[in-house]
Order: sequence, then structure tokens, then C-alpha cells
Amino acid sequence: EHIGELLSRRALPPSSTGCRRLFGRRRFRMATVGGTLATAGDVSREAAEARVIDRRRRMEMERRDRIFNAKQRTIGVDKEAIDRQIMEKNAWTEMERRRENAFADRLLVTEQRVQLMDRDVQRARRETAMSVQAYREQMQGQHMRREWDLNDPNTLRKDRPARLGDYDPMTGPASLQKLAGEDLDYGNRTRKQQQQQAMWVVEQMSEKQAQLSNEQEMERLAGERQAEIDERRAMMEEEEIAARNTVNGAVRDYNIALAEAKKERETNVRQQEMEDGIEEIHNQYTSDFLTENHGTTVSSIAPHRYLKYHFKGLSQGQINSIREEQMRQASDKAESQMNERDEERNWDLVQEAVRRNLVAGEREVMRRRQELARQTAEEQRRQAEEAKHRKEVLYKQVYGGAIDNSFFDQFGQSSR
Repeated sequence: EHIGELLSRRALPPSSTGCRRLFGRRRFRMATVGGTLATAGDVSREAAEARVIDRRRRMEMERRDRIFNAKQRTIGVDKEAIDRQIMEKNAWTEMERRRENAFADRLLVTEQRVQLMDRDVQRARRETAMSVQAYREQMQGQHMRREWDLNDPNTLRKDRPARLGDYDPMTGPASLQKLAGEDLDYGNRTRKQQQQQAMWVVEQMSEKQAQLSNEQEMERLAGERQAEIDERRAMMEEEEIAARNTVNGAVRDYNIALAEAKKERETNVRQQEMEDGIEEIHNQYTSDFLTENHGTTVSSIAPHRYLKYHFKGLSQGQINSIREEQMRQASDKAESQMNERDEERNWDLVQEAVRRNLVAGEREVMRRRQELARQTAEEQRRQAEEAKHRKEVLYKQVYGGAIDNSFFDQFGQSSR
């Protein structure tokens, strides 16, 4: 507490009047013992412990008297206050629960809308992926690749036969595959070629038509999904705009009401100020001060005195005497200020000396506090060893036997 007081006093400005008063009071508060500052460590520890023990014993006796006296003991609590607190807590809990439920409902509606939109987007993505996969299966098969002839497992079955026709350049006379005037497969070859060409044309037409149909269907589905999403977005925006318009309308009505009330108050204030101004002007016109009534400037009690509210001016002699008095007061004030600066300088010197003494005192207090902490630590270690020894004696020697009647006789003798 003493150190805190010293630090708080050091925080004051050097030239303040409060600092001088505080340092003046400090002369009476600072006590010395043998030329040094007195601390709590100089007080006898035994006397302090005796006072603490006596105070605790007295409090224990008063507590026993209160507890064991059935007439003075009070039992129960303020049930009305507790019930009122419970009602307030329940009301607050109910309000919080309704607020949380409102937020949860709003969040649930928003989550449902987001889930619906996400579901639509996922469905559109699945349909797009399915159409792409179908196109790949139809138009990008393995047999349509450029390197399929290298990876075809039926390459040998599709290999060139020994004889393709009558005019095969690979079949010479030595191959014995061609005889003069022989053309065995001309009709089948031409018929198959025509059928194959017709089939290719039909397949190409059907594939092109299917591709156009798929593209149109995808565009239609995408348009429907986009239109549905736009419709839902527009509906949500309309709801938000309607709610915002409602809030803005309420705020606008409230602001209009406030503006009208303010306008009415300002009108009343202006009317009252106008009436007060007219009355003031009339009073000034009819007053003796503006009508220059010299008879009202002299006091009726003393002729040499003037009435302040009817004063019309001073003579030149009075003005000269006032100026001389002002010059004398200015010189006195300059001299007073010089004296005050000298006094402030002296107080600064005194404050510096006091500060140095306080620093020395603080160092002495810190040294004694460290010494007291060391002594306290040693005393605590000694008390711990004594407590350990007492505990060993109690549990091994005193309380080593069975429980006797002395154990039960101690009940009812204390309030603890």
C-alpha cells in the first residue's frame, strides 16, 4: 500500500498545486524508524499471529452462539425473489428459443431452396454426362480409331484371302489361283457393294437425325432448367424486395412522424421566440435606459453613486484615474507572477529532493521485502517439516489404536 501511494504521487506533475499539497501531507504520513522507512516487516510476527488467533477465536465463539441458539437462528431463503428470478430466466429462455426457432425456420427454408437448385444442377449435369457418354459409345467406338487395325484381335480373320478376284495382281500364273475366263464372285460382289453403300447411307442419315434430336432435347432440357432457376430466383428476389419495401415503408412512416413532430416543435419555438422578441423590443423602447433619462442615473440613497443599469458614462478625470489604477494593477500582477515563478522553481527543487528520498526509500523497501520473502520461505519450509512430523506422530502413534469414547465426545462442542 505504501509503495502504491508513492508511485501514485510520483505520477503528479511537478508544478501542480495538488502535488505540493500531497507532498505536504506526506511529511505527516512518512514515519521513520532509526532514520529509515518503517515497513510491515518491522512489526513483531508473534504479536500479529496472536491478534489473528484471537480474532478467529472470537468469531468462532460468536458463530457458535448464533448456530446453537434456536431462537436467534434464521432458516430459509427469499422464495419470492427466487421465484421472480426463475420467471425472468424462463421468459428470457423462451424469448431466446423463439428467436432461435425463427432463425432456424428461415435457415431451413433457404437450405431447402438451395438443395432444390443444387438437385436441379446435379440432374442437368448427369443428363449432360449421359448424353456425352452415349455419343462416345455411338460415334467414338474402338473400331473407329485409326490404330484399330493394329489392335484388332480378329486381324487374321479379316486378313486378305489368297484370291480376291479375277484381276488380283497378287495371283500370278504360278499361284494356280486364277484360270482363264473364270469370274466366280462378280454378282455377289456387286450386290454386296450396293447393299453396303445403301446401308451406309441409311446409317449416316439415322445417326445424323439422332444427333440432331439429342442436341435439341438437351437444349430444351437446359432451357427448361434455366427457366425454372430464373423463375425461382425472381420469386426469391421479389420476396426479398417486398420485405425490404415493408421495412422501408415502416422506417419512412416513422421518419415522417418524427419530422412532423420536430417541425411542430420548431414552429412553437419560433412563435414563442417571436413573441418574446416583440415584448423585449417594446420594453426597450419604453425603458429609461434608451430614453436617456438622466434623472434615473443617480442613486436616491447617495448622490455620488450611479445606478449600474442606468449608467451613461464617466468623466475624463474618472477615466484617467481608472487607467492609472489599471497600470498599477498590471505592475503588481507582473511582480506577483515573477514571485510565483521563483516559488515554483523552489518547489521543483524540493520535489526533486523528495523524489530522490522516495527512490532510496523504495529501494530499501524492496530489499526488506526480499528479505521478508526469504524468511517467509524458510519459515514455511520449517512449518512443512513440522507438519509432516506431526502427521507421522498422529497417524502412527496417537491414532494408531481403536476409536474410544473421546472421539464421540468432541461432537457438538464446535460450530465447524
